[in-house]
Amino acid sequence: MKRRAILIGLGRIGWALEKDKLRYHPCTHAGSLLSLQKRIELVAVCDSNPDQVKSFQRWWPYPVQAFENPDELFSVIVGTGKKSPQSANPREKATIRKGAIAFKSKSSGKSKNATSSGKSSGGLAVDLAIVATPQDVHTSQALQLMTLGVSDVLIEKPPGEDSSDMRKLRNAMQSSKSQLWINFERRFHPGYTRVRQLIESRSLGELRSVRGRVYSGASPIHPASGPLLHDAVHWIDLLFWYCGLPEKMTGRVLRNSKGLEESSHLQFHYPDFVASLTTGARSRYFEFEMELDFTEGRIHCGNNGFRMWKSKRSKRYSGFQELQEVAFSIPGKEKNPWLQMYAALASASQKPEEYDSQRTLQGLATVDYIHRAYKSL
Repeated sequence: MKRRAILIGLGRIGWALEKDKLRYHPCTHAGSLLSLQKRIELVAVCDSNPDQVKSFQRWWPYPVQAFENPDELFSVIVGTGKKSPQSANPREKATIRKGAIAFKSKSSGKSKNATSSGKSSGGLAVDLAIVATPQDVHTSQALQLMTLGVSDVLIEKPPGEDSSDMRKLRNAMQSSKSQLWINFERRFHPGYTRVRQLIESRSLGELRSVRGRVYSGASPIHPASGPLLHDAVHWIDLLFWYCGLPEKMTGRVLRNSKGLEESSHLQFHYPDFVASLTTGARSRYFEFEMELDFTEGRIHCGNNGFRMWKSKRSKRYSGFQELQEVAFSIPGKEKNPWLQMYAALASASQKPEEYDSQRTLQGLATVDYIHRAYKSL
């Protein structure tokens, strides 16, 4: 049986980046849903910009209900186990207009109107909701969807803006039957997965340090947000996935005269090593890099690819060992991380025991640490 999904937000990560010819595809939620159309039916989208919705509907090859107001969409959702709606005629093509959906029948050429509330159809059955809206409403919308009984709720990163948001989501995970997911898609990238396997196998020895850089050039949003929360949250999630939560965090956040984040220098303290991260909002380029040093080797990973070195007998100095680059093999390197993430979600919906709540809890913890940095460093 196909899953019934809704997509809230048609911006860059929701859909628009599919038009970037330089990226691998799919690279957005909409692109992933289109690739998985045999398993997932997109039944509704929502975006406050009607022109964006019209553009999306020209790109999307199937009928889909459209909403301009999330509250209107939420008001008609029927979560898992509740009464299913009457489905719209699959031969009808939807176009949006303010406050209503006009369905143009390909067979008759006539049109009929259904209000955007969708109440005439008796409700909208949904078991997968994707929140790809601005970060300030990620938490509130996810909470609403979990309350409505949607089986799986996938939030874009960051899942919220402060520790209070994370506490609400953790409480909801305990009280709701919904499975909460966060789009840290690098966890499903075959290269980053291979790094984790190498850490766990100790084939390069013990991990001794982690260093990282995330430079975005992104303009800070407000004093409680910026590139640390918007971009480096991915790096911190990888760190927590590889190493667990640290014993403590120290460092410094540098701000401009308006109190907006310009850069940060953080250290995450573990029992046997320290992980350091530098971020910046003043660079005219994007960089996402992580370097892991082991007792017998080094791994460099990031948006520029994956490289590995091993300790071998020096060819320059007698009695010394030096790092020499070796091939970094990536099993299944052709696998798309977006499709891998959605595959994991689909599998967990059929077998709840496969749902990894620890992954989500670590993702929520990223915001706890960033909020702490903004408040105290």
